[in-house]
Amino acid sequence: MENELSSVATSTATAPPLARIQTSLQLLERAWARPRNRELVWALLYCSPALIIFFFFTYYPFFRAIFLSMHITNAAGEPVRFIGLDYYLRVLALDGTGRTNYLESIATSFRFVLMVVPPVIILAVGLATLATARVRGIQIFRTIFTSSIAISLASAGVIWSLIYNPSTKATTWLVDLLGLPSPSLLANPSTALPAVAVMTIWSGIGFNFIIALAGMQAIPSDLYESAAIDGAGRWQAFRFITLPLLSPTLLFLLVIGTIGALQAFTQFHLLMPNAPNTVFVYETYRAFWYDNRYGLASAMSIIIFIILLVLTLVQYRLLNQRVHYQ
Repeated sequence: MENELSSVATSTATAPPLARIQTSLQLLERAWARPRNRELVWALLYCSPALIIFFFFTYYPFFRAIFLSMHITNAAGEPVRFIGLDYYLRVLALDGTGRTNYLESIATSFRFVLMVVPPVIILAVGLATLATARVRGIQIFRTIFTSSIAISLASAGVIWSLIYNPSTKATTWLVDLLGLPSPSLLANPSTALPAVAVMTIWSGIGFNFIIALAGMQAIPSDLYESAAIDGAGRWQAFRFITLPLLSPTLLFLLVIGTIGALQAFTQFHLLMPNAPNTVFVYETYRAFWYDNRYGLASAMSIIIFIILLVLTLVQYRLLNQRVHYQ
């Protein structure tokens, strides 16, 4: 069939225009006669609105950022001079200048992930365990545990900025207990990042609680009944039944939480906008909007994309083998 189509296509090169059109129509008719080709065309037609949106709002900006990351740009964001990988070397402190501020912001981002992701998952699982108790009025506590999901991150940032404000005196006791020189937790370098992490944990506990509770409710109850008959206590049932069967949910929360924590921006913009060195995403924002260094900001965005991609793949590669799928 392929040899026949190729011979027909070769003959059209020397045929008259009308014969060439007829031969092309025949080729299209034969191609359309194949069910697989028809399915592909219909699939592309149905997917075309989404593909167009993805192209203009995802793929084109992504490849445009790669292009700009290799150029010095002017004030209008247009490339002026090609510099290759210089911006990438600058961010990773490999350019020989000794400037490590961007590399330190990457380290700060990872410290923030460690402050946020494990505690919020542990708290969510603990609250979900309490919410599965068969007691009267447990629905009220479930509503309280999920209340933070109804508050946007921007609103939560405003609320916690008032809590951390020395004028409200809500956290002055903690400042006095720690013996800090500044009356605000956000003004001290040693407590600013943990303070933002606490706000982020509070804001994300609702979503993590709902996912963890759904995972626990999907575990068959007869497993707990069999364990109780065999003499297993609550801790043994939690360790050997709940945690293994909840492992897919925990992997999901770990991956999603890590991505969200590494992309944290709003809380830093609201709580500590003038800090000298914060997380990497906020430094990318500063390089773009404050310094107008569009090429550098593009390189930083590509670096954070690569970090997220590699970290997600590593998490799946290392932890997916220990996940128990029913």
